[in-house]
Amino acid sequence: MRPSARDTSAAWRRRLTLSTRHVGRLRPHRIAAAGVRPHSARACYIAPAPMNRNPLNWRRVAASSAWVLVAVVALAAPRVLDTFWTSLLIQILVFGLFALSADLLIGHVGLLPMGHAAFFAVGAYATAILEVRHGQGFVLSVLGGLVAATLLAVVFGLAVRTGDVYFILLTLALGNVVWGAAMRWTSFTGGENGVSNVPAPVIAGFRFQRLDDYYYLVLATIVACALGYRKLISSPFGLTLRGIRESESRMRALGYRVGAHKLAAFVLSGALAGLAGVLYIYWNRFVSPAAAGFLVSAEAVLMVILGGSGTVLGPFLGAAVIILIRSYGSAYFVAWWMTAMGLVFIATVLWAPHGLLGVTERFRRGRRLEMASQLASEETRP
Repeated sequence: MRPSARDTSAAWRRRLTLSTRHVGRLRPHRIAAAGVRPHSARACYIAPAPMNRNPLNWRRVAASSAWVLVAVVALAAPRVLDTFWTSLLIQILVFGLFALSADLLIGHVGLLPMGHAAFFAVGAYATAILEVRHGQGFVLSVLGGLVAATLLAVVFGLAVRTGDVYFILLTLALGNVVWGAAMRWTSFTGGENGVSNVPAPVIAGFRFQRLDDYYYLVLATIVACALGYRKLISSPFGLTLRGIRESESRMRALGYRVGAHKLAAFVLSGALAGLAGVLYIYWNRFVSPAAAGFLVSAEAVLMVILGGSGTVLGPFLGAAVIILIRSYGSAYFVAWWMTAMGLVFIATVLWAPHGLLGVTERFRRGRRLEMASQLASEETRP
């Protein structure tokens, strides 16, 4: 018996409905249940559109946009802010670089330097003495400050042969030695009066007399140092340092020269701290024995812990928090600003042991896990 026209039309409608509802998801049991022969279903199959092999990474776009915004703000800051805020920004950049130099030992080698201000002060003193008392130019004075801080790091690099408590005590003694020399060697360092009247830097005939101009010089130096620092910690040398931090005995058993790597990291850290001292002296135009004091070293460690060790941005973030507390606290809460700084340190250790950047990273990781679980539940949903 031949099917009627009505039955034929119903069959075609059923096939069309099947092909439109289950495009790309046809299964043999569904085809059989619908009463459609497999070859007819294949004829109605519509191939799905090809997937984009290079989808737009919105996370990378957001990160790039954030960096562009930060660059624009950093470049426009001196034009829209007054002298006070521009000076604060220079302080944040300089002491952020100083904290970054300490973080090379703290976050990547696992050593805690408690006398790191010695390299900072030596770089500042050497530059100031060459400029003021010997009339050397900017380039020679800067090179002198860097060489002095680097040589001091090489001499005291024997401290890296020790570890843990002994390294802390030796670096603390180093800071006291430099502080005592700056205080008692009056004919060379000026004693308590220090060295003052440091002239503004001159490069290629241009004098950075205005604070805005010097801000851009400091910003360019910090950006170059941060990029070089990131390249360094991403290199095999940086990976070796982190391996030494995790297990020194295992790295030595693998054939690595642990002592040489730790000495190189110590010298690089001292040179970077000396560069921070050079930038400091041209901003402050004055250096005293207080620059080598224990408080400066302790603040550098606090900046690293507060911002997040083992990162590039963490020390600068910690420097921003500490300098803002110090500037406003000493102005409005003269007797309590040190207490406020101590409370900030205690709160960071208790509730944010990985620093402020660690808190943001933990939040982002939680968001990624939540999104991944939502996608997994949607895929397993029938």
